[in-house]
Amino acid sequence: MRRVILLALAAAACGDNTAGSVDAPRGPDATRARDAPPRDGSGRPDLKLLAAQMDGTVVVTEDNFVADDCEIVEACVDATGLRRLLRFDTVTENVGTADLDLGPTPPAGVSSGIFVWSPCHMHHHVAGFADYELRDGSGVVARGRKQAFCLEDTEQVSPVPGHGYSCMNEGISVGWADVYSRYTQCQWIDVTNVPSGTYTLSVTVDSSGVLPDADPTNNAWTTSVTL
Repeated sequence: MRRVILLALAAAACGDNTAGSVDAPRGPDATRARDAPPRDGSGRPDLKLLAAQMDGTVVVTEDNFVADDCEIVEACVDATGLRRLLRFDTVTENVGTADLDLGPTPPAGVSSGIFVWSPCHMHHHVAGFADYELRDGSGVVARGRKQAFCLEDTEQVSPVPGHGYSCMNEGISVGWADVYSRYTQCQWIDVTNVPSGTYTLSVTVDSSGVLPDADPTNNAWTTSVTL
């Protein structure tokens, strides 16, 4: 069993974390609510990182990995053995006027378009959903990426019923958020070889612009981190 040792709370946040961190998914009560906003093609989704739920969530842990771990297979860490990981929550709300509706995933074992089949996790990932960078004054010193295990209605942020997006029919309803807790697999940057010091952690969703998004200017979040 993997040993996880909490080393330190490591963030000097950009703002107060009044909403606290998100540690467990909270899915919708039904697959589709009758009075949810219509999906008629009008309006546009707008992805936004929720700073209030991300500030203050950074921790550093040490985890041990062996060759057949999914984290090794999917290159989420640089090598086997004991690794030092910078972990943080990523919370992405759809604040737009239409659902982010990616549709049903392909059959098991098939990769198509934005959906990439993970033989290790046995479900589809959304390719390139989020990028993580750790920077100092000279530039990027370490990177991570979240392949998005599933884009789904994890948390209701606004009092609007969702359409019940899930791992089989992916997307984010208007007023709902997709949540990756800091303890989710690959929700980190491997900082094993990064020297002690103060850095800037940056999270960006849909950096390549492949998803329909009305306002890409709210797709980034940064915080100061001390290792």
